[in-house]
Amino acid sequence: MKNFINWVTDQAVCPLRRPFKFSYFRYVLYFMIVWLVTSLSILIGRQTSFIYKTWRVKLPARQACIHPRLLLDDPVMLKTLKRYPPTLCKGEENWVYVVNGTLYFSQAALRRHVNYSCTYEPLLREGDYKYSWGHAVNITSGFPITSDFFRVECSNSKQRLHKGLHAGVAYTIERGVKETPPLVEGFKGLSVAILGFDSMSRMSWLRRLNETREYFHDKLGAIELEGHNIVGDGTTAVLFPMLTGKFEWELPEARLHYPNASQLDNFPFLWHDFRKAGYLTSWSNANPKSAPFNWRMLGFDQQPTDFYTRPFYQAFEEMVPHKKRDCFGSVPFSSTWLNYFRDIFYMYKHQRKFLFHFLVEMTHDDNNLITKMDTEIKTLVQTLFEGGYLDNTVLILMGDHGARYNSVRSTLAGKLEERLPYFSFLFPKWFEEKYPEAIQNLRDNTKKLTTPFDIHETLKDFLQFGGTGEARVSDRGISLFKQIPPERSCGHAKIAPHWCACLEWKNISMQDPGANGALQFTLDTINNYTADYREDCALLSVEKVTDASKLETRREVLKFKQTDSDGGFYKIDFKDKSKNEIALYQLTFNTTPGHGHFEVTVTHEVIRNVYRVSEKEISRINKYGNDPACILNKNRQIRQYCYCLSNLKS
Repeated sequence: MKNFINWVTDQAVCPLRRPFKFSYFRYVLYFMIVWLVTSLSILIGRQTSFIYKTWRVKLPARQACIHPRLLLDDPVMLKTLKRYPPTLCKGEENWVYVVNGTLYFSQAALRRHVNYSCTYEPLLREGDYKYSWGHAVNITSGFPITSDFFRVECSNSKQRLHKGLHAGVAYTIERGVKETPPLVEGFKGLSVAILGFDSMSRMSWLRRLNETREYFHDKLGAIELEGHNIVGDGTTAVLFPMLTGKFEWELPEARLHYPNASQLDNFPFLWHDFRKAGYLTSWSNANPKSAPFNWRMLGFDQQPTDFYTRPFYQAFEEMVPHKKRDCFGSVPFSSTWLNYFRDIFYMYKHQRKFLFHFLVEMTHDDNNLITKMDTEIKTLVQTLFEGGYLDNTVLILMGDHGARYNSVRSTLAGKLEERLPYFSFLFPKWFEEKYPEAIQNLRDNTKKLTTPFDIHETLKDFLQFGGTGEARVSDRGISLFKQIPPERSCGHAKIAPHWCACLEWKNISMQDPGANGALQFTLDTINNYTADYREDCALLSVEKVTDASKLETRREVLKFKQTDSDGGFYKIDFKDKSKNEIALYQLTFNTTPGHGHFEVTVTHEVIRNVYRVSEKEISRINKYGNDPACILNKNRQIRQYCYCLSNLKS
């Protein structure tokens, strides 16, 4: 074979090096060689193309939605920040308390009073707008309650000694039979428990619930969404997409005083699906007047979930004067709300649950009131975690949107924070070990654009897991267990421009004064990193700017003022004169000496003309090789910024 190749080479190539003499044999040989080379080229080209298409590396796309760098120490927002001590309720200790479904009289009441009798009256729901009291029965301490909400009245022969409204969690046959075998699909019956707080943005949560966040996020490892964007105005515009996967206008008419309106019983709420799968369900809103499905809607005919607190809070508002509603007798109102949530776990530890409890009073009109509950919320989470009640439960802490009261909402920071609520997940450790790809996708998605529609798709996965992998950017709702494409924009997620908190990209020239300031600030920052090693590292200067972009708040957000009382169905006002107070500059530039290539994102506080940049926001994007060899043994942390003076001498 080797001799044949040599002969062909000699016959085909060598003649090209000497005077050409035509022969028929050589003509045929040339033709065969050309044909063979051409065929091989085509074949190799096709194979190469196939290999390239099959194995090519997909370069990461530039993320379309960049959210604003909101500041914890924003001076505008800090002006509204106040902290309050926990509520202290005065007066006589409550006569009655409930533990594990059993009613007891307090020791103080037993010591103080003798020869008295007490009656128990269950609270009965008669639709969403009416309640009544059941037949009164005589009770003694140790009575197993037959309903979650009830009235106790105690008296002696001379006078009434006590009359109060109380709450606990009763064990009933209907709830008890919910314990069924694990699901074949989904996450093996993992429970979902949600505590929601009205009008709590992510930044407000970080400013006001330090104790809770330190425990929930820092110690237990909860996963927070940093780019979670609302899709409409107010609580209802968040909860419908989250719980039904629909905008309000995509659902049947349910508004008060509208023709052909119906109650919400047949709406496709997720709790119906969870209930069919054997879960205990709960919907608890602590303010019956402003409840999202009742304030301007017809509410429910039948009780929508296994646990439903609306009659209790209706009775509370009628029985307790407005000025005294911070307390439930000797117990803070907030404690009563949290304890009911906790007691469902106590009484039904082994049943699968889908619980959604939502608090309005401590946050809606004034976010600062939530500071009274910081220790309480942290203690509740700690109690459930250490008691093993979260071993098979994902606990979600969330806000529906940011504060909407005028003093804050009229500022640019307030507008942006309104659009970016708090949302955080705590999964059991076994879940993270069993579904590592799903959890990794969730972590990756925390910095991407997410919406209540995505939460809906994520919660559906608990019933039937749809897998991981990259989602389609065209989908309105994407499970957070999938990879959200980086090119996702508000348009893809069906967020109207005036609700979109994503910053708007603009290519700019270096004639922009802010860009020049950002560039100089970055250069000064880099040189400051190496200042202590100036005998080794050269002072850098800018050689060339290769790219400059500016990210600002969208015009629609700046000019947005208010919507109508129907959640923006018919009227949206754009009359505000707000101006951009924060801009982000993304710059790519080369430095000299050494031709370092850097990419940086700089925050510019326009009003104070202050620039901010952290080391994490400065990237060296070309190899630096031996440039920093002189300081590797002194400070390796600054190697990307150092060009050794010794390199100039060599």
